[in-house]
Amino acid sequence: MARDEFQALLTYIRTDQLQPHRPRSGPFESPPPVVTIAREHGTGGEAIAAKLAESLGVPCFDKEILDAVVATATSDPTLMRQLDEKLPGRAGMFLYASLMGLHDPLTEYQRLLTRVVNGIAFRGGVIVGRGAHLLLRGAPRFRVRVVGSDAVCAARLAGGDPAKVADALHEVQRVNAARAKYFKEFFKVSNSDPLQYDLIVNTDRFTDLDAVVAVILHAYRVHDGQIHDGHAETQPPSPIHQDSTSGP
Repeated sequence: MARDEFQALLTYIRTDQLQPHRPRSGPFESPPPVVTIAREHGTGGEAIAAKLAESLGVPCFDKEILDAVVATATSDPTLMRQLDEKLPGRAGMFLYASLMGLHDPLTEYQRLLTRVVNGIAFRGGVIVGRGAHLLLRGAPRFRVRVVGSDAVCAARLAGGDPAKVADALHEVQRVNAARAKYFKEFFKVSNSDPLQYDLIVNTDRFTDLDAVVAVILHAYRVHDGQIHDGHAETQPPSPIHQDSTSGP
């Protein structure tokens, strides 16, 4: 993402005018694309998000989200960075904050993260991780999750070097466990709940990331068309036809 776009985001979220759901200026102006990408470690989710953002013509926000939180926080930047998609030991964090005369870093992180994500959504973008699909409840967005088995993800991270697979497997399991704990304690939900997403892609079989992006783009455009036509809100689910002679 270009530096000027990041500065524009900072300027936007530092104002008191952030209202993510207020109507836009022209009556026929469509909202900008907003796609959230939740991902398991080693699935290629970050690369997919970057390619998708390029295809949609919007910025991709990954570590920039944390940078924006840190840039607007009053707490110690080190504490803010420790809270990025993981929850370190609370006792030590509170003791440090108390000794330094700082506010509760978790509370501030939650507040600023929500503000940053909603600011991004108002301007449009592809948002990687951070529970953005949950922070944008009720706002127009397309929610994607990229998954994969530990073994395949480890092999991908190892880059074809068998000697690195064991360490990569440990890394995959450690990072995924930290993210699962983060969701459980931060949002009180499981990040693997399929009902929280509009599309789930398994990159064990989808090895061509450009093909994954094409799938997501197609699904996004179908979803976006339904939203604009009002079908997503007004049409009931299609009925499931079952042979009366078959079992339940």
